[in-house]
Amino acid sequence: FADVRANIEGYFTRVLGLTPEDAAKESGRLYREYGLTVVGLINENYDVDLADWHKQVHGALNYEALLPKNPPLRELLDSLPMPKYIFTNADREHAKVCLEHIGIKECFEDIISFDCIVEEAKASDDAGNGGKVFCKPELKAFEYALKRANADAEATMFLDDSVPNIMGAKAAGLQTVLVGKKELCEGADHAIENFVHLKEAAPYLWQ
Repeated sequence: FADVRANIEGYFTRVLGLTPEDAAKESGRLYREYGLTVVGLINENYDVDLADWHKQVHGALNYEALLPKNPPLRELLDSLPMPKYIFTNADREHAKVCLEHIGIKECFEDIISFDCIVEEAKASDDAGNGGKVFCKPELKAFEYALKRANADAEATMFLDDSVPNIMGAKAAGLQTVLVGKKELCEGADHAIENFVHLKEAAPYLWQ
């Protein structure tokens, strides 16, 4: 997260022309108000090129060092007898590269990413229904993801390490698992320290 934050602030200084101090303040404000800095940039009409944003924010990351192969996770995912999707506030290319480095890309049916949501907002705007971009933890984001995956909320399990995202998913009617913690948070049905512990927390998924 620290690497991404530094890249975001660097984007604000290099591309938007803000001082380092103002870049930290403005990027922080947009993140707090919109849940995702780039959503704030778009909805507040900053002149932002999404391809360039993703290249500078995520493309500069050292994926190999950050994301080693994870055979136990691959084995667990392969054993889950149901369709699986990635639902992320990041862009598709970033998600794809992450999954490839971990070695689990082939485990998922599709990546429901920020790019998809931007396209949905643009289509809505073209149809005269308003074109505001949205993201997790907004209810609209979960409704969009469920529709794209052709899934029913009550039959879908959502795993995330963000408490606001868990709360948003529960508000949308999904089963929820907080990852990275032992203790339940508001809206969480289960809490696991690591994804590979999912079978211990929810063995019924394998039945």
